[in-house]
Amino acid sequence: MFQLDTRIVEVENVGRLPYLKQLHSLVNFAAKKSNRSWPAVNSRSIAQGLKIDHKTVLRHLRKVEFKKKLHVWVPHQLTPKHMMHRIFICEALAKRNEVDPFLKCMVTGDKKWVTYYNIVRKRSWSKCGEAAQTVAKLGLTVRKVLLCIWWDWKGIIY
Repeated sequence: MFQLDTRIVEVENVGRLPYLKQLHSLVNFAAKKSNRSWPAVNSRSIAQGLKIDHKTVLRHLRKVEFKKKLHVWVPHQLTPKHMMHRIFICEALAKRNEVDPFLKCMVTGDKKWVTYYNIVRKRSWSKCGEAAQTVAKLGLTVRKVLLCIWWDWKGIIY
C-alpha cells in the first residue's frame, strides 16, 4: 500500500510496486504543478516508459483528478522581440503626432456582414383535426446586409 494524493491505494501485485511508486511520484509531481505548466504528456508514453498498463496510468491520473482537456486557440503569441517592436512603433507614432497632428486627418473605416431573419412564426388557434398554418422555412443562404462605417477623431462620419 502507498499513499496517493491523501488517498490509500491498495496494490494487488507486490512485484509491480516499484513501477507504481514511479507512477505515484510522476502523478504527485504533476499534481504539484498546475495543469497549465505541466506539458502535454501522452499517457501511453508514460505507460511505455514505466512498462505498465496504459489503463493503470489513466486510473491513477483520474484518482488525482486530472482530466484530458483540449487546448484553447489563441490568435497568436507574440515573442518579446515583436512586443518591443510594437512598443517602439507606437512611441514613434505618438511622438510624431505631437509635432505634426496627423491623426486628426485620418479617416478609418470598417465593414461587417450582419445577418438578419425576418421570418416570424406565430401561434394561432385552429380546430382539432385541422392542419396548422404554414410558414416558409429559411433557405440555405442566410439573408445578410453589409454594414459600413467610417469615423475620424471626432466620431462617426457616415
